[in-house]
Amino acid sequence: MEQLFFRLVCLWAFQLNRRQLRLLYTSFFEESHIIPQPIYVITLNRKNRKGLLLRSHLSVILAKKLVGNIRYPSIHAQMILTQQHRFQDMKPVSNLIQTGNSFLSFAFHPTKPILATAGDDWDVKLWRLSDDGSTMSRVKNINVGFSVSSIVFHPELPLLATGCDDRSTFLCRLSPDCSKVKFSANLLQHREGIWSIAFHPTAPIMATGSGDSTAKLWRLSPNGSAATCVQTIKHIGIVFSVGFHSTAPILATCSVKNTVKLLKLSSDFSEATCIATLEDHDSFAFHPTKLIFATGSSDNTVQLWRMSPDDWSPICMASLAGHRGSILSVVFHPTLPILVTSSSDKKVKFWILYRECSSATCVAILHGYSKKVSSVIFHPNRPILATLNYDSKVKLWK
Repeated sequence: MEQLFFRLVCLWAFQLNRRQLRLLYTSFFEESHIIPQPIYVITLNRKNRKGLLLRSHLSVILAKKLVGNIRYPSIHAQMILTQQHRFQDMKPVSNLIQTGNSFLSFAFHPTKPILATAGDDWDVKLWRLSDDGSTMSRVKNINVGFSVSSIVFHPELPLLATGCDDRSTFLCRLSPDCSKVKFSANLLQHREGIWSIAFHPTAPIMATGSGDSTAKLWRLSPNGSAATCVQTIKHIGIVFSVGFHSTAPILATCSVKNTVKLLKLSSDFSEATCIATLEDHDSFAFHPTKLIFATGSSDNTVQLWRMSPDDWSPICMASLAGHRGSILSVVFHPTLPILVTSSSDKKVKFWILYRECSSATCVAILHGYSKKVSSVIFHPNRPILATLNYDSKVKLWK
């Protein structure tokens, strides 16, 4: 019905030879969150009038077909339509395929054009990306002797941490060009394999999650050459994900029992108090600057949560539906109001956030996967997205 309505409005406007097309408020706009404000005024070029008649969906018209001047009624309207155009046009630029083995983890370097990959072939590989991400050349192979489930770069120090299935956590110091690696420490206080690692964004603290149903906090030495365990946090089941909030004293953990825990940390990181336990959630991600986090659920939905600045308790602001499988990964863009989700339905979706992150609209979908997409990460300063799926393939999109 909406498509027919738009076609009739467009046809009527052009038959009257109008230079302006005024689109008025309808409940459809508000429900779909395409237009957060009621009116658009669009100045059309003559060449685009015929092309506009061929399209009826408003967001496609404004984002792709209009070359004329668009006066947006609000910053939210401009944000939604420009970002939709940007992410709808993303294309795969390169692939990494692990023949005979599986990729289990990957990570971008925080400042250099380096991608690290790891898997069950006992090697951590460092790849240098070209400017556009279309080619990758191998810089270094790091053999750790065991299958690697998690890797992460330190945000400031030249340090790479690897978590292995033999319960080892290696700290590796990197040369400036990442071509040389020196093993500086091996942490062996877990009783089972390491599934996840995270560095605190500002403090000399590292978290690890293990198959022994615990998460541990480690205090790093000033140069990252050693670490001391300062706290052990019990969980239920394998802890396959850990993460720190960038500004709040909050640690989140996620286990195979589909439970996400939020824990308030003391100033010296020696104590952790459970604030909330969220059941039936398989993944989580913190917003890079706001007191917001997202969780992915086994009921095919994504929840947006706001943490109270008083007691850090979470309040659910929105539930995003659209996937047809459990949500395996959620991640916020480092600078843009974008949330990306990957699912067992073999799709990656882009959601634009607005209204203080209390609402979101799906603006783009990446197709072409033959198996589940297990993980998604953004490059910290380049317009590149990396995805990891169950067919042992890492894809870079731009």
